[in-house]
Amino acid sequence: MPTLVTGATGYLGVELVRELRARGRDVRALVRSERSAGRLDGMDVEIVRGDITDADAVTRAVAGCDRVFHMAGTVGHRRREEPALHAANVLGAGVMLDAARRAGVERLVFTSSVAAMGPAARPDRPRDEASWMIDGDDGRPDFRYARSKAAGEQEALKAAAAGLDVVITNPGFVIGPGDVHRVSSWPIEEYMRGRLRFTVDGGLSYVDARDVVAGHLQAEERGASGERYILTSDEGNLSHRDFFARVGRVTGRRRLQLHAPAGLLRPLLDAGSALRLPVPLDGDELRSSSRWWFYTAARAREQLGFTTRPVDDTIRDTADWLRADGYHRH
Repeated sequence: MPTLVTGATGYLGVELVRELRARGRDVRALVRSERSAGRLDGMDVEIVRGDITDADAVTRAVAGCDRVFHMAGTVGHRRREEPALHAANVLGAGVMLDAARRAGVERLVFTSSVAAMGPAARPDRPRDEASWMIDGDDGRPDFRYARSKAAGEQEALKAAAAGLDVVITNPGFVIGPGDVHRVSSWPIEEYMRGRLRFTVDGGLSYVDARDVVAGHLQAEERGASGERYILTSDEGNLSHRDFFARVGRVTGRRRLQLHAPAGLLRPLLDAGSALRLPVPLDGDELRSSSRWWFYTAARAREQLGFTTRPVDDTIRDTADWLRADGYHRH
């Protein structure tokens, strides 16, 4: 029986499909367009076209599948992106889970994000699977992406309580080679181009995309239904200042960066967006990134056997791939 992968043409999705095919598994992919389906050319994948919010398309895609990896979703932090976040990350999740239950799927691996757990109060207190992002969490009500992922997870947990075998994965901030849409490798690219001139307090939990894919397969095999598993590198819990210092050292492209209070930079970024200046992020993204998005993968290590490679190796591979892809053109 085929394995269905939603979000199959995304950064993680392509890597997962490639690994499933390498293991000799039949794969079906739900894709939105002919153009995106091209990313799977040569992998001998069955294609079903449709959107994750289209119940008819999802029903067709899941029919006859015994396993599902639900990776479809969208990332955004700005007010205008809220409808798309809700549609893909919450409504789409509900459509997929309902279709899987009706189709009698044996196991569904549901990809969420560590963002669903909210930011840590302090860098020395990384969050674990017991944590949740809620409205107003840590005094901040504006984490749009995180709230949408938490709401999608609630749909998954409801489905698990109703009898569907669902395992939830929560990847950290994914980097590595192959991010053609620059969903998460853009900070490395922008630093190498010399456009990230400032750092602020806060940090992210970085992990290699290839390790996350391996973690998904471990979750499929060994994960407990209804459980969440953080897939990140504890070594990857890095402040922005420390992360970019590593990028400069590993790539040999050391860029001068100044550390500044986030409150000082927000008006400049907001003005840059309004004036169409070439700034790589806006005030909303700065508000989110100035928190401590740090997590521990202890449960995944203990229960799944999850492992991660050194962060410097991932940075080096990401930078090499960006150079080969012609990062200066983007």
